[in-house]
Amino acid sequence: MNRLCKVLIVDDEFLVRQGIKHHMNWEAEGFQIVGEASNGEEGLEQVQSLQPDIVITDIVMPVMDGETFVRTLKASHPQIEVIVLSSFSEFEYVRSTLQNGAADYILKPKLDTNELLQVLQRTAGKIPELQFEPSLDGWRLGQLMEKMLSGFTLDDSNEMDIISETFPHRCFRLLVYKPQDTQVHVHKLDNDQLESRLRDLLPDVECAIVPAEGTSPVVLLNVEPSKDKWMVQRIKELASENKDGQDGPCWVLSDSFSSFEEMGDVYRTRLIKLMEYRFYYEDRSILVYGELPPLHPAGYQFNVNMFLQHVKRNRTEAAREYMQEHALTLGRDYIADVFEIKSFLGNLIFNVTITLADMDVQSSALEESKYAYFKHVDGASSLAEAMKVLDQFMAEVQECTTGEGGRRSDPNMKMLLEYMHEHFDQPLGLAEVAKHFHFNPSYLSSYFSSHKKEGFNEYLNKIRIEKAEELLRSDDVTISEISSKVGYSDHSYFCKVFKKFTGLSPSRYRRKFWA
Repeated sequence: MNRLCKVLIVDDEFLVRQGIKHHMNWEAEGFQIVGEASNGEEGLEQVQSLQPDIVITDIVMPVMDGETFVRTLKASHPQIEVIVLSSFSEFEYVRSTLQNGAADYILKPKLDTNELLQVLQRTAGKIPELQFEPSLDGWRLGQLMEKMLSGFTLDDSNEMDIISETFPHRCFRLLVYKPQDTQVHVHKLDNDQLESRLRDLLPDVECAIVPAEGTSPVVLLNVEPSKDKWMVQRIKELASENKDGQDGPCWVLSDSFSSFEEMGDVYRTRLIKLMEYRFYYEDRSILVYGELPPLHPAGYQFNVNMFLQHVKRNRTEAAREYMQEHALTLGRDYIADVFEIKSFLGNLIFNVTITLADMDVQSSALEESKYAYFKHVDGASSLAEAMKVLDQFMAEVQECTTGEGGRRSDPNMKMLLEYMHEHFDQPLGLAEVAKHFHFNPSYLSSYFSSHKKEGFNEYLNKIRIEKAEELLRSDDVTISEISSKVGYSDHSYFCKVFKKFTGLSPSRYRRKFWA
């Protein structure tokens, strides 16, 4: 069989993976780096899709370590050869991997180009059907483009010659083709179709697919500077032809740059940011760097108290209209951090549910669905989609407050709940509240349970934990400070109660939210 030997790299250190990938011209030596993974679990998934001949793996990794990975891999794919990377202190683990079928190992402190190549050649020699041959220029070009995106530079005259021959002009741009995730009926272009379509449309332009991370194809365009405006206009026409309402694909075009070696910087500092602006401009067929509307930073001039007062007074429709008006101002501030926008909208959901509790509007369906609404806001691909989710939530709120599902308590119960929500951060027990309202504690306990599905203490804990969740999502204060802010003097008890309500410890909740 005339083909290259396919190699997969599994290591949790990004720099190690990049170093191995760009050690040398692997294709010229008969090898092709087909993929990489950061732990054994990801490695097994990559094995299924990439079918490598050789796997280079680290020993110490999170999620699934190298020892477990090798044992699992060899049990299901005995034909795949494994080379283990290790430090001096990990030899016991190395011996275990060798016993489980690893072909060889390399000590990380001694890792260099020649030794790695020798071990690979020795290991590949155990795969009789492989016959090595020099790489094709296309494969080499792809490696050089990936190298530039990763922040490396061209090392030798041979690499520069390849680039000069392939891209002879002094004007470059990067183009991203981004299909909508919701597209079903719209035909999506794969990489080959996209490149072919661009070559037909732009006969005087050199173009090549850049091996960038992510699912959206990135294309490097190279043209004579005098034809740059013509090229941009043709791409705009192509984007307009492919537009099919708001569900059509979006094209993103970078500014021009004069050198291939600028590609990585343009991609990381400008193109990725331009792709993020798509969140605010889903209705546009193409975003061109430098051609966006004038920026009008809106900030978050949203009167939360007024919004919640509308809810409290059963003016839910007015609250919805105010929210939609504010969405328009958010869209004008397109450089605003998308994560902050989603956090702001998510906090509105939690504030409304707390307000409903103040009003003693009871809806078990809304109580359960608020987390689904929060998740949908967090996963929204555009501002319009996020606002649609929030509007659906407010429609359900309106149904709860005006329909049969919204049952209200008597005035005494309302005052009691308001007092709890206003003083949750203070030492608050059944006896103290009973004394404040001149109730017998036993009577207050029975009275509370007859109006709420939870007991007094459980309801108080729910108020405190919901406030703690809000602080963990929006503040950078320590967890012990949050514990005190929501009324818990015992930090360990706070953590225990928080996990009971959310299923996560406060630290894990914060990590999950900020991941």
